[in-house]
Amino acid sequence: MVRKWWKTSPSIYQHLRDGGGEDLPDEAGRPGPRWAPGAQDGVLIYHWGGQADEEELRRLSAAIATIKPGTVREAIGEARIVALVDGLLSEVRSAGLDPNGIYDLGYALATESSEREAVKLGIALLGLFDAAHHRDELMTLGRHDEFTLFALIALSNTEGDPTADLWALARQVHGWGRIHLVERLAQVPDPAVRDWIVREGFRNAVMTGYLAGTAAEAGDLAGRLAGTPDDELLEAAGEILTTLTEEGGPFAGMSGYQEGRRATELYLGHIDARTRSFGPGERPDARGLRHFLHVHALRGYAAEHWPELLSRCEEILTRPVWADLAPSALAAADDDVAFGLAVQACELLGIPTSDALRERLRAEPYGEAHWYALMRQATPQNVDEVLTLAAELLPLAGIASGPGEEDGFGPRFRAHHALDMLLQSMDAWPGRGWPLIAAGLASPVVRNRNLAIRALAAWDHATLPPEARAAVAAALHAEPDSAVRERLECLHEGRPQP
Repeated sequence: MVRKWWKTSPSIYQHLRDGGGEDLPDEAGRPGPRWAPGAQDGVLIYHWGGQADEEELRRLSAAIATIKPGTVREAIGEARIVALVDGLLSEVRSAGLDPNGIYDLGYALATESSEREAVKLGIALLGLFDAAHHRDELMTLGRHDEFTLFALIALSNTEGDPTADLWALARQVHGWGRIHLVERLAQVPDPAVRDWIVREGFRNAVMTGYLAGTAAEAGDLAGRLAGTPDDELLEAAGEILTTLTEEGGPFAGMSGYQEGRRATELYLGHIDARTRSFGPGERPDARGLRHFLHVHALRGYAAEHWPELLSRCEEILTRPVWADLAPSALAAADDDVAFGLAVQACELLGIPTSDALRERLRAEPYGEAHWYALMRQATPQNVDEVLTLAAELLPLAGIASGPGEEDGFGPRFRAHHALDMLLQSMDAWPGRGWPLIAAGLASPVVRNRNLAIRALAAWDHATLPPEARAAVAAALHAEPDSAVRERLECLHEGRPQP
């Protein structure tokens, strides 16, 4: 008798339909590093450029031909459906299989499976049919970034216009799902959709660069800046243009945006006019610091590519209003984002922030960005104070619970993330911060251990204190990861790191 694996409770669809969180039912026991929802498929789509595995394609095509969910599930194994889906659907179309059987198979896989790759294959099979028959199911699954790409393709197969459904999903997802949806929506002529993309839709939890160019083009950023932009649009423009200055990444930067120079000049003109108009005692609100940071980034790009815009940037950045606004914003910031922006602006203006950072960290010891900023400002005169404060505020004994193979994702690893921010800078300070390094060596998070090894490798091996030698030997004996063990062996023997 075939085991009805797809009846496992809860199925992924049930989990999402009933308001379940981001973690899916098949999360426990999944091999390898934990990926953010949709990230592994996103990386394959944007950065792989390979071809489907022919053996996997044949195996799965044969399983689909049986119209048996159990057989299909067993055939999936470790396959990534995103790499096979085009070939599989082509095989299904040409095989002359019973449409009703394929529909029932797709529906069962999509709504009754407890494993994500089976759900993706089910959604893909449903995409061969009019989405009106299973719209609600696709909308439920599509709200999770892991399945959004498959849902949007299936939703697009409809006799009507899928724009409203795709836009509704785009406003509910924030990771890879939003990236896929916005790229599809950018092709829609609806002015309301394009306005949303350039004002808000480009923002995502993966990397703004994936959608910045899309937003600038689809939203006619230069054309909008030629008019009278409101505060929301002007903030979005600064963020988009700043992101586009980051050339050399996995996406097109400013060089791929034909109207980049014009849009930048128009943006600078608006910021120039707004900051020029302030009288004595007047100043922009704290959000204005974002424009200061954007103009600073644009100055760096202009210096290399648009020297004719450099003087406009300099004139804006040297206005006294910023030196007045930044420390006030630092003191008044009521959330970490506003505080972080104020720290960045103060640093660029030469205004000390170390006291404010220490105060913030005493209230919230796991503020990883604040530890990073504090270490960035460290000097030979005060670095020991910073490291002592960290040893006082972080639960080092709890962090040092023993080596494991944890990737460090999730709220239970907040302290480990904070330690990361310290350890990654400590190779610049050999001989200092041993309690933090010791905790890192015994952490269950692999990155903590690697950073601790890197920091300790910067010390003079000949003068390592006895406790450090003993800790390295103990760590080497207990290390479960072969790559980390190799680094520990080099450290133990005084050899260069691999």
